[in-house]
Amino acid sequence: MKRLLISIIALLALSPMAKAWNGPLHAAVAEIANVNLTPEARKNIEAALGNHGIVYYAHWMDDVAKTEGYKHVSKWHNVPLTAKNKIIPAKKAAKSKNGTISKALAMDGLARAIAAIENRDAISAEELKDNIRYVIYIVGDLHCPSHYVFTDMLEQRALKYFYHKEKKPRSFMRFWESEAITSTFSWRPSEFVHQLNRLSPEQIARLTEGSVSDWVKGNAKTYRQIYSHLTPNQHFDKKQYRIWLNNFYEMATDQIGVAGYRLAALLNGLFDESEPKKSIK
Repeated sequence: MKRLLISIIALLALSPMAKAWNGPLHAAVAEIANVNLTPEARKNIEAALGNHGIVYYAHWMDDVAKTEGYKHVSKWHNVPLTAKNKIIPAKKAAKSKNGTISKALAMDGLARAIAAIENRDAISAEELKDNIRYVIYIVGDLHCPSHYVFTDMLEQRALKYFYHKEKKPRSFMRFWESEAITSTFSWRPSEFVHQLNRLSPEQIARLTEGSVSDWVKGNAKTYRQIYSHLTPNQHFDKKQYRIWLNNFYEMATDQIGVAGYRLAALLNGLFDESEPKKSIK
């Protein structure tokens, strides 16, 4: 485990790095992004959102996923990647016979949302609102390890573990969506800002450089390391679980900050003409 942690830290330092999170963690991503929006971007976004801020809609895409008109977003959570961490194009993923891969269309959903926002004069106010809300949510998901579908590691993705005296196994995927962080911290979104919004402008610039695809490929290198060290049906008592968790929670929590900075950079480029635009590829 010590070697795994060292590998993760090294990858974080060397790649342009930056989890679906549960509601509070999505809100934390949006809160960090909100304080890093330019005044112009914030003004334009809030006008489009009906005088609401981005934190208000941080978890919205999950909330509407089963309602009429929004069922398509159920496929906009995961990213499929090859053994070499190359993002599989949406059309190719959609044709896959493996359901996990065919539903992994987060990058396609994000690309559509960005394109719609860039051409907002051609869509309705409600459509603009929806697409902003898609961006807020999907960028958060792109920084959650459980949302990376490595096509050469599908067996590892399905692994489960047993906690303490529980007879029913838990999913490692669910671990990354909440337990990896909330088992240690029960912060409100504003507390995540206080603890994680500490980078200098120069550091933020380095973290947000490149395209969204560059961010995803950088994330993939780190997330692959995590999943390659899982073993089938691990059994943890409370002490063992805490020791195991200690290897991950710091990195996992830091990803909330990275996602927030990157979401701000993307939104600033879309809603403030003085800011550089971020591309998908």
